[in-house]
Formats: sequence, C-alpha cells, structure tokens
Amino acid sequence: MLFENAYKKYLELGTSHLKKQTLETFWKNFNLHVMPYFKGFDIFELTKLDYLKWKNTIISMNYSNSFNNNLYVCFNQFIQFCCDYLDLSCNYLKEIGNFKRKYELKKYDYYTLDEFNLFISGVDDYMYKLFFTFLFFTGARPGEAMALKFSDLIGNYIYINHNLTTKGGRELDTPKNISSYREIVIDDYLVNELCNLKEYYINLYGDECFDYYIFGGIKPLAPTTINRVKLKACSKANIRTITLHQFRHSHATLLVNEGIPINDVSKRLGHSKISTTLDIYVHCNLEQEKRVLSTLNSLRLNILEKI
Repeated sequence: MLFENAYKKYLELGTSHLKKQTLETFWKNFNLHVMPYFKGFDIFELTKLDYLKWKNTIISMNYSNSFNNNLYVCFNQFIQFCCDYLDLSCNYLKEIGNFKRKYELKKYDYYTLDEFNLFISGVDDYMYKLFFTFLFFTGARPGEAMALKFSDLIGNYIYINHNLTTKGGRELDTPKNISSYREIVIDDYLVNELCNLKEYYINLYGDECFDYYIFGGIKPLAPTTINRVKLKACSKANIRTITLHQFRHSHATLLVNEGIPINDVSKRLGHSKISTTLDIYVHCNLEQEKRVLSTLNSLRLNILEKI
C-alpha cells in the first residue's frame, strides 16, 4: 500500500478523536514535513533505516524542540494506526524514539504591572481595554477569553468551558485539554467592570435575556481587530508589543513574583503539570535578581560579623 493511501485511510478513520484545530495543524505539518519524504513508497516496505534518515533530515532543519516533538507525535500516531488497523508489522518510528531535546535559549517576553498600566493607557475602546485587562489579570488563553459568555460569570468566578477556534472561521470548541476546564477567581474591580459591560450590551441591543459574549456582545471579537487595537495602543503608549498569549505569561509571572505558590498558579492556568508552568511561564526578572542579590549579601554580612 502506498504511503499516501495509508495516510488517506488514517484521515478517514483514525482522526475522529482530534479537535478540528489540532487536525488542521496535523494536516499542515504532515504534508510539509513527512509526506514529501515518503510519498510514492510502499509503507510495508519501509525499513527502520528509512525512518532514521527522515529523522536526521528533520534534525538538520534545526527546528525547535516543541516543533520536533509535535511532528514526531503526529507521525507516530499515524504509524501506530497502520499497525493497529492496516496490519503493518512494526512501528519502527516508535523503536527509533522521539527527537533528542537540544539546548534552546528561550526568550519569553511579558509585561510587568507597570508596563501593563502603560500599555492599557493607550487603549481607547472600553471593551478592548477590558479584554486586555482580563487577559492580564486572569491568565486565560486568548481563545478562552473570546469564547466567554455572561452565563460563565457567576459571582467572582469565571468558568472556562469553551475555546474559540480561529482557523477556518470563529467557532466555539472545547478547551485545549481536560485540565483547561476550570474556574478562575477574579477581583471585585474586574467583576464590576464586566457587569457594567453587560449593561452596555443590554442598552445597545435591548434584550436582557440574551446570553451575550462578554467580549463582543452578539458575536465574539475578531482576533485580527484585537491585534490591530493592541498595535495601535503600543504605538500610542510608546511601549514594545507582546503577543496575546504573552499576556498569559505576564499573569503567571506576576503571581509568582507576588509569592503565590506555583501549584496554585498552575491550576489557575489550566496546566496538567506544574513543570509546564515552571518551564514556560515563570521568568527570572530584575526584581527576582534583586531579591537574590539582597539575600546573598545578607548571608555574607552575617558570616563576616561572626568572624
């Protein structure tokens, strides 16, 4: 059986468990980085050496650890499907194993509280100002925030149970994973502002019973418009721009710097593992360095005084 025909079978029968956005990413990466290498080959005649050569080719491209891992996982799922349902005798890709992680100097940008206050001063529209404020003070993913309706706001809690996909149109989808289903406590000031926004929608549209999107009203905000407003605000406030997802980074770093236990921060972000929070969202900034320096100086001083 030709490799591409086996892949068609997999798309027809083996991807029902994948979310739409995940499937689109899978399809794109597979067609760019796997199919060109194996197209035209009989999948039953591929050897372990063939898979190893492919792996070395990908390594030579110097992609990120994250990209390599995602590509391997997708490819491995396909080969395992062929073993389980198309009578492929052995999953050689699994025997070879995943890509070895390489050292990466990661640069995650984020806003401090002062920087955020400077940024938000440049946002003129009230609804967008609340949207960015919500991201910064909750750590919600942008898609999660865009999917929220007022029925998800109960007292001081926001219930995350949807995500808004942006590929192929805006559609409500399930959150990223099981751990992403969560409730987030929000401060009184933000609750009051959101309630004022709801009153604005009621006065604008004249329907008290409609379950409005918190950010958008009748329909959710468009990502392209959000980014346009963000860039305009950065220019007005004369501050560097960060991505929407980096507002989530900012929130995590803010809480850790304020002494919130990493386990609580991890649950708030909807991570299944604390290591994910530590690896990605917690950054060493100048204030942390100052505290380290102060501690070391105090220890040195105590030693000198005892001599």
